[in-house]
Amino acid sequence: MGIPEYVLSEEEQKVLDHILDLALEVAQAESGSLILRDRKGELYLAAGRGIRREYLGMRVGNEEGSISALVFERREPIVIDAGSPYPDRRQTRKHASVSLPVFDSARNVIGVLNLNALLPSFPREELPRLSALAESIGLLLAENLLRRQHERRIFALSEIVSLFARRVPCASSENEAFAKLSDAVRVLTGASQVAIFRFSPRRSWRVFTLGWPKELTWRALSPLQERVAFLFEERVPRFLEFQSRSLLALPFAVQKARHYVLFAFCDDTLDILDFLLLSVVSALAESCLENLRLLEETKKLTREAERSRLARELHDGLAQVLASEQIYLHFLSQEVGKDRQLARELLEKVRNLNTIAIEESRFILSELKGRPVSPLELGRKVEEVIESFLPPGIAVEKSLALPSGLLAFRVYRTVVAVLQEALSNVAKHARAKKVRVVLEALQGAKLRLLVEDDGVGFARGEVGEGHFGLMNLRLRLRTVRGRLRISSSPGKGTKVEALIPLEEVEQG
Repeated sequence: MGIPEYVLSEEEQKVLDHILDLALEVAQAESGSLILRDRKGELYLAAGRGIRREYLGMRVGNEEGSISALVFERREPIVIDAGSPYPDRRQTRKHASVSLPVFDSARNVIGVLNLNALLPSFPREELPRLSALAESIGLLLAENLLRRQHERRIFALSEIVSLFARRVPCASSENEAFAKLSDAVRVLTGASQVAIFRFSPRRSWRVFTLGWPKELTWRALSPLQERVAFLFEERVPRFLEFQSRSLLALPFAVQKARHYVLFAFCDDTLDILDFLLLSVVSALAESCLENLRLLEETKKLTREAERSRLARELHDGLAQVLASEQIYLHFLSQEVGKDRQLARELLEKVRNLNTIAIEESRFILSELKGRPVSPLELGRKVEEVIESFLPPGIAVEKSLALPSGLLAFRVYRTVVAVLQEALSNVAKHARAKKVRVVLEALQGAKLRLLVEDDGVGFARGEVGEGHFGLMNLRLRLRTVRGRLRISSSPGKGTKVEALIPLEEVEQG
């Protein structure tokens, strides 16, 4: 078959060929053809006998006055021979022809059966038999459309039902669920342009597209806002008129909180069963998205439970050991005589490091619990780190301009980690006499931390990915979507700069 509207199976093709052979025999014809009309009203050569195969699928002229146009118009057979009132454009071939209408189940003319007889005059007594054969072709095509419609419906349901045919009864992501839903709607309706929008009275946006024009944003569809909002009260698919085209709108929601609407440009006519199946597909998509939401909540609760467990383990383990160690260091400092100044200074350094270790464990506990931090706490911590990590003799210039609100603990922890690593490197390698530390809040909800020294510096390539401390900082900054920039040259000191986005603090 050359017409995409009628894709015949092997058995259906055999039946059609048999009908054409019978028609040729009855009409005593040497050749015959079946011409069908597509959705656009254009005629195509769909099948034939005694014609070249390369002609199948070619467009056929249906200009006014042509025999095919007359058959579509008059809805009755037209015979052309010496005794017919129609001009015989086949005079040179000296034989007759007959053209019969092919009807669908609604008695609409969908095609023409043309037969070129071997006789100079056509035997009109055979017209009833030929009309019956043309009726058989119409029934065959109607059965073909019905079969393919059933297949589309079964495939569409299988697409969406496949989301539930798993041990975990939902898709792996919302995007997969949207893709399955769009495929099911596309198969059911024949649409080639599909989009899913997250619907909101204030602002809606696209979450999935399949062949959808980029320019058709929600702003372009905004005239449909009120009608779409009304659909969520009915919860049924509807056709809306948009730019002189039929736009299918399929609403679905997730626990009345997240509303979505699927749009599809559809040229085919849908029956009540199609709308029923679309409603079923929509309900299954809602269930799948709800399962995804519940699965995500379960994962979140599991993560929180695991974080609480780790916090308890840390508090009851390492934190207790460090606290006991601090007590023994206090006793030890009392035993060291005042005349042993160097030993007392070293002991004090050990105590300071132990204090920092205790603070580190508190950091981790706070991070696991997600406790927000005030700007005052951050400022105190910065002062403490500067005092603890820089050896005596290095002049420090500080500039702190902190944000006014609470900071997420992860941001606080990142600032402290970068500052500790930068000052530790100054103490170990820089041989600096002066260090400048700047911590300031920038526009665009970001924190800027700068640690700059006047030390010996280093050449590019001397400190690479093998430096664990810097590599760890880069990974840490990556997790908060921040940036780390290090610049240095021999004899000109080193500058470490970090930009850290401020995160929203969860309340309650």
